[in-house]
Amino acid sequence: HTLAMPGGRGAMACSLRPLRLLFLAVGLLIHDAAAFQLGSAPFSALAQGRAARSVTSHARRLNAASPPTLRQTTNTGLCSVRASVSTESLADMIEAAEPGDTILLGKGTYDLGGAMLTLDKEITIAAEPGVDRDEVLITGTAPTDARGMMFMVTSKVTIRGVHIHHAGGSVGGTLSSGVGSICIFVNEPGKLELEEVKITTETSTALLCSGQQAAVEVNTCRVGPCGWDVESSAGYGICIFRGAHGTVYNTDVWRVGQSGIIAFYEGSSALCVDCDVGPCQLGGIAAEGQRAELRAKRVHLHDIEWKQVAEYDGGEVVFLDDDDDK
Repeated sequence: HTLAMPGGRGAMACSLRPLRLLFLAVGLLIHDAAAFQLGSAPFSALAQGRAARSVTSHARRLNAASPPTLRQTTNTGLCSVRASVSTESLADMIEAAEPGDTILLGKGTYDLGGAMLTLDKEITIAAEPGVDRDEVLITGTAPTDARGMMFMVTSKVTIRGVHIHHAGGSVGGTLSSGVGSICIFVNEPGKLELEEVKITTETSTALLCSGQQAAVEVNTCRVGPCGWDVESSAGYGICIFRGAHGTVYNTDVWRVGQSGIIAFYEGSSALCVDCDVGPCQLGGIAAEGQRAELRAKRVHLHDIEWKQVAEYDGGEVVFLDDDDDK
């Protein structure tokens, strides 16, 4: 089955065999409409019997200028309406999404205000095919007197082809003082993939991944400016923290108030390949803490105000040869 919402209105197109049409018609005569709501006994039994044979992912389209009406379908092979949801924001769409869903964003600005969005289920957020990432802006505002977060990721999430901007925040705040804000925070057991995403902030760290079970992959992205224009003390580019692991490929990290890419705290590890880092006010690439390691291959550093390569408290930065596959 296919779920499509062109022009901001929900529509559903399904192809059913004649036998299924007959079955559905008889069912509607016998049962009232409530019996076909998700979770009711007749519907659930049917879903369990068919789910293993017919599993189909479905995408939802969200247009900033004209919010759609979402008509959700089951994954049973039957075209059964679960609910109609009037969706007015990205937050609503994420709340309504089910694991495995893809939310497609049309051209426009999606303003979260000061709210934090928690991504705690396996979903993909992406620009519509053919739409440039600069035409899809997701923006939020950080507080000035406390640590703010725009996105909290605790599940497997993919974000593709959009521009994310975290405005506001505390210029003098730091991560250690608790008032340094974070645009995207991946907390264990979260796994985040960023593809062709642009992240900019006024004072915040762009991306922080924390915990031994947390991981992030950044591919063909652009990170920055982050705190550069206001000389913020909290504006890291990519920070891999507290035993987390991060891989950064073919990505530019530039105009960063602190370090560009850092493996920070004991056991944290990062791999950077084909990246361009700088300018940065502190370090270009860095490792801090026992067993913290950052491995770099074909990483170009320029306009770093303090240290191009910074190692603290037992952390190590290792440069790999071009033929090294590690």
